[in-house]
Amino acid sequence: MIGIMMSSYALTPRERQVCAEVLTGRSTSEIADVLHLSAYTVQDYLKSIFAKVGVRSRNELASRLRGL
Repeated sequence: MIGIMMSSYALTPRERQVCAEVLTGRSTSEIADVLHLSAYTVQDYLKSIFAKVGVRSRNELASRLRGL
């Protein structure tokens, strides 16, 4: 279900990975470590994801992707 929600927003594969990590509750620095990115790159991905999904926060993103 969450995968379907992510695909409906035309997220890139890397943006989907970042979303999956956000849904686990990881912080920006934890996501950066897991995906071997800088924290700044993760923040850039989050800005792009928020714009595509139409949300302003991680909580809104999680709710939207979970269909709540």
